Amino acid sequence: MSTLRAIGVGILWTCVGLVFLLGCTPKKPVVLPGPWAGPTPKTETPPSPEPTPKPATSPSTPIKEKPLPQVQEQPLSPTPVVKPPKEPSPQYLASVQLTQEGDRALSKGELDKALGFYEQAVQVDGYNGLAFLGLAKVWLQKNAPKRSLEFAKKAEILLADKPKDLRETYLLQSFLYEMLNQPENAKSYKEKAQRLP
Repeated sequence: MSTLRAIGVGILWTCVGLVFLLGCTPKKPVVLPGPWAGPTPKTETPPSPEPTPKPATSPSTPIKEKPLPQVQEQPLSPTPVVKPPKEPSPQYLASVQLTQEGDRALSKGELDKALGFYEQAVQVDGYNGLAFLGLAKVWLQKNAPKRSLEFAKKAEILLADKPKDLRETYLLQSFLYEMLNQPENAKSYKEKAQRLP
């Protein structure tokens, strides 16, 4: 019974201490405004003196022009720079060899053999215009002018920078258009061939 009483007294003193600490902390005093006195008169401030303009000063040192750097003229080389020729790729060389084999077979009248060589040449290098021209010749001899004309058109594109071969292609196309009963196209390609050397 006495322990409960001691605990109650301890709790009571703790509460009193907390009330003392929290309730007795100093507070800021409230400042009350005083009686209203009306607007305060403005005090005039003396005008500030105007800034005096500074006299123009001349640069202490005259501006000097810098000399421009001299450009040295390079003498023109009498001979143009020649780049070494680009080595052909192995595919190109193989395609050219197959085309030559096709030309030999075609000259002997072995059309199927020539056709095989030209087709292999095109498979190895799809930019070999002479192989396409050979295919056009073979299909012409096989009496297939439309198919021959298809290959001749491809050869025309690929042989644009070879005037001699392009001339032969134009003449072949002119002949094929005559076979296909298209005289205007035949005449046009004949004129193109005549303009080439």
